[in-house]
Amino acid sequence: MSPSNTRERSTRRQQSQSRTDGPQSSSFASVLRLRMPSVFNIIRASIYAAVLAWTIICLALAVHLKGILVSSDLTRFIPFAIFVCCASLLLIFALLGFGLWGPRSPISTRVELGCLGLAGVLWLALGAFLASSESEAADVECFSTDTSSEPVEMPGFNTETYHAQYRVMEAFSFFNVILIWGFIIFLLILAVRFHKGGDRQVWFTPVTAWPWFVAPGNKQVSKSRSKPQTTQVLPVPVTTPQRSRSRTTRAPVPPPEAEKPQLNRRGTGGQRSTNERGDRERERERPKDRAVVVTVDVAARERERERERERERGGDRERNRYQPTPTRQSSGRSGRSGGPSRQHSTSRRRSPTRNEEAVDVFWTPHRSPDQAHTPERHRSTRDKYHRGASPRR
Repeated sequence: MSPSNTRERSTRRQQSQSRTDGPQSSSFASVLRLRMPSVFNIIRASIYAAVLAWTIICLALAVHLKGILVSSDLTRFIPFAIFVCCASLLLIFALLGFGLWGPRSPISTRVELGCLGLAGVLWLALGAFLASSESEAADVECFSTDTSSEPVEMPGFNTETYHAQYRVMEAFSFFNVILIWGFIIFLLILAVRFHKGGDRQVWFTPVTAWPWFVAPGNKQVSKSRSKPQTTQVLPVPVTTPQRSRSRTTRAPVPPPEAEKPQLNRRGTGGQRSTNERGDRERERERPKDRAVVVTVDVAARERERERERERERGGDRERNRYQPTPTRQSSGRSGRSGGPSRQHSTSRRRSPTRNEEAVDVFWTPHRSPDQAHTPERHRSTRDKYHRGASPRR
């Protein structure tokens, strides 16, 4: 093989590899690309981070006291503090983890308010228990064994250290109560504001996907501004009916020209000129479309009238075809009997009007039906002297 062919193939392979690697690298970069979070999400994350830090400190102190102190009535706060810290850590991590999903998060606003309310109640109970317990003023004595009664000094732990750790746990408990309940009230006020504004979906939408610092009516406007407009407007389909310009646009009506006054010697001529001038102005003011429509209607009416006349003439011809021609004798008889007779339109004194057509009225005389002939077999045998019978001999 020639070196030129090998070079061309190598360059083609490199180009194909670069083309295939391009979309993957771009998709990976889009995944790693971080968006700037909103102000509400920053406040939420900072509050949850502070709660997590103080919860971890309280949990560490409770575990340390659990390993040193002997269980008694004065140490009941230790297991309760461990339970509250573990439950709070579980809730806060769940809220932060699902909050990263954005609109796909299964935790809505009302669910998050419920979780925060549960954590706030637990921390409030722990703080109240630590503030009202007798363990706060208790003294710590260290013994070498369980059976010995003489206290021993322990260099790393004494009464002052115990009191300091107890107060730290109490203070951090109240800090968590303030942070959690303050955020609950803040989030509840925002949700109620949107609810009153008509956005009922605020309770079913994740907290991280809702624009909280926007007016209730301008929610859609803010979304449209934040997202770039990438959609392209499609062209109008060809199948859509388009109106012709001849229907929509009308011919411009020329302005009426100023006519010069004409002096006529005769009065009749002056009146005619004024009448003609008025007719011209009316024709100019009248739109052309209306005039066309009126002429079309009149022509259609004339056609319908002509068709009706043709139909009536055809019906008259059919009637005259089957009607017997009247004779003098029949007309005389009809005059003697006094029955109705045919009157032609020419014999009438009053001629038909403009809106009335001449119609010929024919009268068919009544004819009695023929009598039914009964055969000989249906006659009774007793009728011996009926008509037509031969006499006996």
